[in-house]
Amino acid sequence: MFQPTDHNVDLSEEEFRLLRDLIHERFGLFFDDNQRASLRTRLAGRLATLDLVSFEDYYHYLRFGPQRGDELQRMVTHLTNNETYFYREAPQLHVFSEIVLREIKDAKSGGGNRTLRVLSAGCSTGEEAYTLAMMIYDSGQFFWNWDVQVIGMDVDQVALEKARRAVYHHNSFRSLSPAVKERHFVPAVGAAGQVKEPIRRLVSFRAGNIVDPASYMGLPALDVIFCRNVLIYFSDVMILKVVRLFHDALVPGGYLFLGHAESLSRITDLFTPIRFQGAMIYRKEGPRESHAEAAGT
Repeated sequence: MFQPTDHNVDLSEEEFRLLRDLIHERFGLFFDDNQRASLRTRLAGRLATLDLVSFEDYYHYLRFGPQRGDELQRMVTHLTNNETYFYREAPQLHVFSEIVLREIKDAKSGGGNRTLRVLSAGCSTGEEAYTLAMMIYDSGQFFWNWDVQVIGMDVDQVALEKARRAVYHHNSFRSLSPAVKERHFVPAVGAAGQVKEPIRRLVSFRAGNIVDPASYMGLPALDVIFCRNVLIYFSDVMILKVVRLFHDALVPGGYLFLGHAESLSRITDLFTPIRFQGAMIYRKEGPRESHAEAAGT
């Protein structure tokens, strides 16, 4: 997670351009020209740790150093804020639990394919992935021989380790009702609570970069992808690349949830937007009429 530093090293315009382009290429994150000071603050501590005297040296280390792979992983921890909490953006979650889950259940029940696969892309420390698992569990629709899997994927290994521990502090509970907290959490020493085992069994986490096609290898065909408040940091070119990867990973008729400030309207028409009160979701074309699409007029 990003920690400010006072390490006093100047970031020149050329060094900024080199690092910005490398970060954009590898992770999709884009830093505007007016964010040069922010990037310097976030990365200056890495120079001190590696005993490098300039950002140019750091760039060459990231490109050609023998430990460049490990350092890229450490660097991304300093670039992301990991600001998340349980049950974030309730209107979308209501659509997921009350409409989309029912649509998937109805479509699959008659065909014998009793699987539900949901991806939380850019899952950070896991609050969203566990929220989705809780909502699936509480819906009561996916017991009796249903195989449910919620997958959290993130490029930040530090965040993923926290997600796997499933231990959270009070800030993660700001939108959580007392009833849900009592139902799905147990007390934890030095923390506000730990996710109970029945929910943890539904969720797995994997390291992956959402802009890298290789990160989707081995994933099952997905019914739903959540990628909220991630693409706001991406350029339009990278958004299109990621959305195409999402499209390929989803089953026909699958659903994509983006953050409330994110829109595909000027990026691509790969998905059909479906509008609800206070929420918009996207649907991949499929062979059947969608109940959700009919409801979201």
